[in-house]
Amino acid sequence: MSEQIVVNSLEFSRNAKVLRGKIAIANLYRLRDYLHSADGVIDYKLSGEVDAEGNPLLHLAVKGKLCLKCQRCLGELEHDVELVSDLVLIENEQEFPEITEENEDVDCILAETEMDVLALLEEEIVLNLPLSPMHETGACSVTVHAGGEADQSVFAPLAALKKSAK
Repeated sequence: MSEQIVVNSLEFSRNAKVLRGKIAIANLYRLRDYLHSADGVIDYKLSGEVDAEGNPLLHLAVKGKLCLKCQRCLGELEHDVELVSDLVLIENEQEFPEITEENEDVDCILAETEMDVLALLEEEIVLNLPLSPMHETGACSVTVHAGGEADQSVFAPLAALKKSAK
């Protein structure tokens, strides 16, 4: 199991602290269903600050490569992760702003005295994954024959088993 990094989010923000590190993709358990392979590492930087209105916020930058499952061929699909999130810390659930056109780009999270940094990092990565990752047209391991029939190598063993059962 990976180590847990815990911070007091409000203190971290108000004291403008910075945390940098690398996490093995294999230690990001919620991502496993999306991955073809859990090899590699993700670089991250979490910094705290207070915005012009006095709101505490966290600035999260994440960079790395994930090996996702293509939804067409179920093969390996390399996906670059390069995301930046500014998260406004809200101390009380009743203070969450209503989503309007003016503030729809503002992400708010509940401030925690023991915030798990790696859980936050993983959540931001999951939220920014493509809904249905696929290779570019023609780049999959699925091949289409002249008659329009698809040959999926993933199901070839099943087809052979079905023929031998007859």
